[in-house]
Amino acid sequence: TARTIHRIWQDRKMLEVASVVVNKPGGGGRIGQTYLNQHAGDAHYLSILTPGVLSNHILGQNKFNYTDFTPISVLFAEYLCFAVRPDSPLRSAKDMAEMLKKDPEALSTAVATSRGGALHTAAAIAMKAAGVDIKKMKIVVFNSNAESVTALLGGHVDIAVSPPYQLMPHVQSGKVRVIAISSPQRVKGAFAGAATWREQGINSSFASWRGVMGPKGLTATQVAYWEDILAKLSKSDEWKRDVERNLWEVNFVPSRGLTKYLEGQYDELKRILAELELAK
Repeated sequence: TARTIHRIWQDRKMLEVASVVVNKPGGGGRIGQTYLNQHAGDAHYLSILTPGVLSNHILGQNKFNYTDFTPISVLFAEYLCFAVRPDSPLRSAKDMAEMLKKDPEALSTAVATSRGGALHTAAAIAMKAAGVDIKKMKIVVFNSNAESVTALLGGHVDIAVSPPYQLMPHVQSGKVRVIAISSPQRVKGAFAGAATWREQGINSSFASWRGVMGPKGLTATQVAYWEDILAKLSKSDEWKRDVERNLWEVNFVPSRGLTKYLEGQYDELKRILAELELAK
């Protein structure tokens, strides 16, 4: 996401100064976030904001929460697919829910890259809404989405929860079927045929969104500057093409409504992670 934003900024000359992308991986985001807040009040430093910032705090994996930074905007939503092999007896999400209500361990579900992450959470929220004992579900964690989909193709798991882009070639070749997508309504494009949970009688939706945040202590003027840049980015043709190619959905949330949005997201994540007995 950061490199896509950076490329468009450069191509469209949206910034008056040079910019670079710096990778600070590790520690569940802690290393990068520590680096960000070493530059408190300095609007020359930005980072990607994801649900992981919230969930890692709830899981006790990171001392930082979104409140320790200056959220600027959310840019897009990524909905998640629940996929099975063509020969699976599961023809729909309702079949999955009914089987797991009878026996929560009857099916193995592949997620990446951790328990309590976005993919596990998406499965837990949907199955809780369906009346499944989510603590007993058989969740198999892989190091990447590619690995979890490979495990599905190889018959090692029954279901894979995955972003659409990872499943695209396998859906097109008929090697997997999508039985549900976590969007509130049907998406456009290649996955328009995928039924939502709600369509199938399960009142659930989930988005793995992405946004941008700055270090703590930014002023309203600094936030307004970056919000304007990001709003222009989200309206650009290049961004729209990238969103379409990655099977995302534009969902621009400005700074004015962001605190309430993030509070709601945090509360929802905390409830489901507590039910999974993962919250610290």
